[in-house]
Amino acid sequence: DLHSTSRRQRQMCIRDRAQRLSRITEDLLRLTRLDSDLLDAPETVEVAPVLEQVMRMMSLLAQKKGTELTYRMEENCRVSATKGEVHQVIYNLTDNAVKYSGKNGKVRVELRHEDHDVVLTVADNGPGIPEEDLPKVFERFYRVDKARSRKSGGSGLGLAIVRTIVQRNRGEISVSSTVGKGSVFTVTFPAFDTEVDKS
Repeated sequence: DLHSTSRRQRQMCIRDRAQRLSRITEDLLRLTRLDSDLLDAPETVEVAPVLEQVMRMMSLLAQKKGTELTYRMEENCRVSATKGEVHQVIYNLTDNAVKYSGKNGKVRVELRHEDHDVVLTVADNGPGIPEEDLPKVFERFYRVDKARSRKSGGSGLGLAIVRTIVQRNRGEISVSSTVGKGSVFTVTFPAFDTEVDKS
């Protein structure tokens, strides 16, 4: 009946808000840890297995959203960071791409060597980001599309976390985007060559 339907809708709404608050709290705690120096010391991380693990996790979300998620990777892509940080960077970027590409979307993740760097790109064919918003997308709590971000449960902190991690590990992050065609996020870390960098 209408009464029980209305009660179910209220319960779902409360549950969604609780999950959203929980995500924001987790993200804020993560940023607080990154801002402080109370972090694990970097180690040599082989990125490919971490990427594969994230892709397995994300494939379920992609299927649910009707998004085609593909990836290509080169082996021996080592960086100096922590495994958790590498996981977070790949996860946040892929999660964003899948969320905003939606049904019939395409997300492509690539990991490769380029000169003395390890390069990760996450490309999607989603709605894209207006040019005036591009400089602000890595700011804390900034959202390009407020209504859609609320609907997808975004905290506005995911990209800020990625930038903080990347900069902490001597990397760089950039984004290029065309409205109506999609976005490409590129992360570049200095490659960590065990033989050279140990000496």
